[in-house]
Amino acid sequence: MSYPTEFDAAIIYSVVGSTRTILCGIENVTINETANTSDRFRRDCAKPGAVPRRGVKVNGLQWDITGSGVANADQVAALKALLGAHADYEVDGIQYDGTDEGNLLGTFAGPGVMTAKNLSLQTGGDSTGEITIAGENDLVWTPAT
Repeated sequence: MSYPTEFDAAIIYSVVGSTRTILCGIENVTINETANTSDRFRRDCAKPGAVPRRGVKVNGLQWDITGSGVANADQVAALKALLGAHADYEVDGIQYDGTDEGNLLGTFAGPGVMTAKNLSLQTGGDSTGEITIAGENDLVWTPAT
């Protein structure tokens, strides 16, 4: 029997030069890669009265990352500095294996702009934080070796 290799968690880092800084508290990560398209409808020349059929034109590729987790007061200044700024980001995909660091499955990496930073500060519940990164160029996946 064969089973998929599942991701158990992901960790987002901002990268400046060779320094990786963990966005501590961001515990849930969504990576969305999208093909932007436009529809074109073409008629069959041999059947001009027939309903035209759709053709899909790909006019762009994009990626976005959304991360959420606990509101971390220690990271407020660092996240504020990243808001609206071009930066490099890396996302480590890990699998729980009983060790403190987990088993690294691979890393997504690419440049982007943090377009949103949200804090929900709750009196009677858990305070949360959320960020959104709009990717630029390619998001590269490098499997762990």
